[in-house]
Amino acid sequence: MKIALVHLRHAYSGGVELYLNKMAAYLAKNGEDVSIICRSHADKPPHPSVKFVKLRGFSLGKSHRLWQFARAVEKHVKDEDYDIVYGLAHAWTHDVLRIGAGTSYYMSQSLNQRMRLKDWVTYFIERKAMKPGNYYRVICNSYKSSREVQYCHNVPDDKISVIHNFVDTYHFDARRVKNQSDYLKNNLGVNFENPVFLFLGTGYERKGLRKALVALSMMTIDAHLLIVGRDSNEIRYIELAKKLGVDSKCTFIGEDMRPELYFSIADCYVLPTLYEPFGFTVIESLSCGTPAITTDNCGAKEVITPEVSSVISHDVKEEDLSREMEFWAYKKRNTSVSKKCREVACKLDVSVVLENNYQELKAVYRLKNRF
Repeated sequence: MKIALVHLRHAYSGGVELYLNKMAAYLAKNGEDVSIICRSHADKPPHPSVKFVKLRGFSLGKSHRLWQFARAVEKHVKDEDYDIVYGLAHAWTHDVLRIGAGTSYYMSQSLNQRMRLKDWVTYFIERKAMKPGNYYRVICNSYKSSREVQYCHNVPDDKISVIHNFVDTYHFDARRVKNQSDYLKNNLGVNFENPVFLFLGTGYERKGLRKALVALSMMTIDAHLLIVGRDSNEIRYIELAKKLGVDSKCTFIGEDMRPELYFSIADCYVLPTLYEPFGFTVIESLSCGTPAITTDNCGAKEVITPEVSSVISHDVKEEDLSREMEFWAYKKRNTSVSKKCREVACKLDVSVVLENNYQELKAVYRLKNRF
């Protein structure tokens, strides 16, 4: 099959981008003719035979850029002879659409945010993308996301498939990276005799760093919080840590492209997110043998169990988070929870999940040929 995957940005960071690269490489390894339609891309494709189709027309600002890209994709697909067009976002021309980052309208409502012009443009692209007749199948990465697309865009049940996100259990394996993680642990300047919690990601407010800092200040035991990632307002969170009196219990690492090392050395991963369509990092943590705490606004709650994780309410009360942090503080050291975490993660191994997605594309290809 000649398959095109569509996403505005090709890169090697970000949840949707991770899926884009893994899916493109998997299809290419299975002998498919794969192109990535994008506006910008990294230097190297995810597989030697994957081609880039760069649609970078003139635009004025982010909102216009989104709209122009969607129009360019429509024109390009009309001029080419693709068997399957697999949309991952930012366009309305596709056979299959995957919802990996949630819906713009529902996200704004969940976060009580006013929709900006860019959000409205994204919303109108989504509406057109999910207009009856513009797709054969919508793939959601969680039942949470499937309910959102039904609520926002009236996508019927028989047009939706739910395939949860994957984890690369080879890459995220604490045993494989033990030497590197031990080296990191010895050079962080953190007292690992006390429990060490990890917060990891970009977009601190949505992912709940403010809540995590307050919860840390409420704990009755000594603990440390590692903050890995980036945010344009990082200084505000550093100042908040000082105000709460926990600045000596926090280490702001910044961006680091080795999350597997941090998952491996932490006692517990904390993602008190206000909105997360799935949350790759939750199952990546489990794959490294580390239990996790998240909220019922995180799609990953659908694949985890109480044996390896805690799920707190969507309003993220700091006292609840603090209590759960204390509950998990020593479990990784004193119980067999790491083994159980790994078992849960292995059920979502990348090869299994990508094959499920591949079969969906094949089914749509057969359906198209019938017409």
